[in-house]
Parts: sequence; structure tokens; C-alpha cells
Amino acid sequence: MFKNKHRTTVFARKPSVIATSFVISLMAGQPVFAQQAPMQKVERIEITGSSIKQIAQEGALPVMVLTKAEIEKTGATSVTDLIQMLPTMQGFVPVSNSVNGAGAGVTTAALHSLPSKYTLVLLDGKRVAPQALGAVAGGGFGVNLESIPLDAVERVEILSDGASALYGSDAIAGVINFILKKNKTDGNVSLTYNKPQHPGASSYNIAISKGFGDLDKDRFNFLLTFSNDHQEKLQAKQRRFSEKGAFFPF
Repeated sequence: MFKNKHRTTVFARKPSVIATSFVISLMAGQPVFAQQAPMQKVERIEITGSSIKQIAQEGALPVMVLTKAEIEKTGATSVTDLIQMLPTMQGFVPVSNSVNGAGAGVTTAALHSLPSKYTLVLLDGKRVAPQALGAVAGGGFGVNLESIPLDAVERVEILSDGASALYGSDAIAGVINFILKKNKTDGNVSLTYNKPQHPGASSYNIAISKGFGDLDKDRFNFLLTFSNDHQEKLQAKQRRFSEKGAFFPF
């Protein structure tokens, strides 16, 4: 009887040992299958840091996006020419008024004919250091568009409605967000020359840009941009209709 009990006890333990080893082998085998799964390629995602919607259809606020191809089609040679030719821009400070009105060449953007201090200008979704504006420009502070090189701009996002709830009182008229080029390694040179039929007021623009380093391979990227605008003065005596000043003979 003692031997039968001993044999029965040993026989009862064998299934438990086998079951335990079987469960452990399954648990140990699960990470092996997970490691052998093929790696999926992750798509690059660019974050500009702006609260402006990328697509106008996603929200109720109207957003206009000017791509790189659309910017080239306009023929603009500076950020000032590009922004101030838009129909929604009204009441801005052009170059002629800034130079003749002692504005030190500062040009601004203004939406819906409100003063320039109510249109917020961003660079990659971040605020730009503003400059003081005179009484002619509505006072306050505004961003000088001449300080942004057009050759370094990838696209422009324009929120043509009030965004004071997101950015404060300086965005009552709207927001303009300039997105700069990223991971650019090639070089670009552009030259524009304008010469009127009569003497005076000739102008030229030259822009050079070159990028260095690849973000994927070198983990760094530098973009150097140089732009120069020059315009000759136009005197009243150089045109027949204005050479005599305010004297009009009858």
C-alpha cells in the first residue's frame, strides 16, 4: 500500500510540471514574434508652433495659404510686395510713405483697413520683435516686413479674421504666419532689373540663398540668405507733367 501511494503521488505531479513548462515557453515566445515584426517607415511631421489651422476647411475661420509655387508666380521680389498686393491688405504702410514720411523704411501689413498694430505677424508660429510706428501708421508697434527675406520663405499662412482670443489684442484684424524653408541644401540666385522708358526710378533686386547640412544625415541645417533692393529716386523735373511744379499755364 505504501508503494502504491508513493507511485500515485509522483504520477499526479507530472502533469503539473508539464503544464507549467508549457505556459512558460509560450510566454517566453511572445516577445520573439514581436521583435521579428517588420519596422514601418514613419512619415516626417513638421510642427510650426502656430495656432493657425493648416486647412481652411477644418475650422470656421478663413485661412489663405500661399505656397512656394504661388509666390513665384506673383513676381514679387520682397515680402512687402507680396503681402501688400493682396486684396485683404488695406491701410498698410508702403515703402513710398515710409521713406517720404520719415518712417525709416519700415513697411507693415494691415488687414481690413485697421491700423498695422492690430495685425499680428509671426515667423514659424513665433512672434517677431516689433518696431515703434508713427502717428501716420496708427501708432503702437508693428513688424517691419523688410526684415524678412522672401527667398527664405516656404509659404505664407494668412488668417483674415480676428484671433484676439488666441494671440491677444494685437491680432484683432488677423494673423500672418511666415513659414521658412526647412532642410534646404541647394543654392538659388535671382536678379530683377526694372528700367522705365524715361530717366529716373530704375530699380534692381538681387537675392542669394544657400543651405548647408541635411537633417536626416548630418542632424543640422543652416540656411544663409542675402537680399538687396535698390531704387533710384525720381525727381519732378524728370517728367514733363511735373517739371513746372504747381504752375499750370492757361
